Amino acid sequence: MASLVYHAGALGDFITTLPAIGAWRRLHPGEGTVLLGKPALALLALPAFDQTWDAEGAELSALFSLPFAATQRLADLLRQFSSALLFAAPSSPIPSALAALGVKEIVRQDPLPSLPVPIVDYHLSLFPGLSFDAASSQPRVAIPELEPDSVRATVSVHPGSGSALKNWPRERFSELCRRLSQEGESVAWITGPAEADGAAPQGVREWRGFSLPVLAALLARSKVYIGNDSGVTHLAAAAGCPTIALFGASDPRVWAPRGSVVRVIISSSGDMAGISVDDVWGVVRPMLGQC
Repeated sequence: MASLVYHAGALGDFITTLPAIGAWRRLHPGEGTVLLGKPALALLALPAFDQTWDAEGAELSALFSLPFAATQRLADLLRQFSSALLFAAPSSPIPSALAALGVKEIVRQDPLPSLPVPIVDYHLSLFPGLSFDAASSQPRVAIPELEPDSVRATVSVHPGSGSALKNWPRERFSELCRRLSQEGESVAWITGPAEADGAAPQGVREWRGFSLPVLAALLARSKVYIGNDSGVTHLAAAAGCPTIALFGASDPRVWAPRGSVVRVIISSSGDMAGISVDDVWGVVRPMLGQC
């Protein structure tokens, strides 16, 4: 038999579930694990999943529809599962669909906590019978090997996020990069696929178009990473890079990334403009001195 894990959220949300998925696998030894979600994200969790099914695939669309009416092929596919871990809202039709096909153990959790608790710990609360040390409660992503000539110590920055309200002013990222360059640091500016105006400042190299595993590998080799509350910031921390996360509109009590070295800078005004370049510089320089 096999176990199904469903998560169709964004990059950062997925990374915060990795310790919980690890705990789920501990409780189901010997079972194959299939992710129903985003194939690009599954690559970060290898070898946790034996297969990945695209949640947006047409063949699986019946799982998300009411009333549930499965084709014979879909029913046969789903009957291989004896258990399922679902990060899904209460209104999701997936639990009832799986139950109708005979899946006996179904655990569902809302993707977002109702109280201001760290998101990783919220997901781990699904398993009160297990104990978690610092290592098992820290998200870690798979890091592929890179060609030796592509490995270069650098400071990486990502000025974007999923919301403009969470973004530190772009001109302050540019000023920070200028200061770093003046100190002799090599700086990489990460541009996401949705950031149309995200070109790097003059003299700063740009990381654009990398797959998530390659980006994780580049971040793992960075000296320090600086970014907003974003999926890439969670990726940097999970790759083991010393991380500086900037928070204003979102709640760091919930969304602060978890990693071996993470510093959070919070705007006292709740507005990202409340964080000055000097505020960030005062944290970056000591971290670089420890590299």
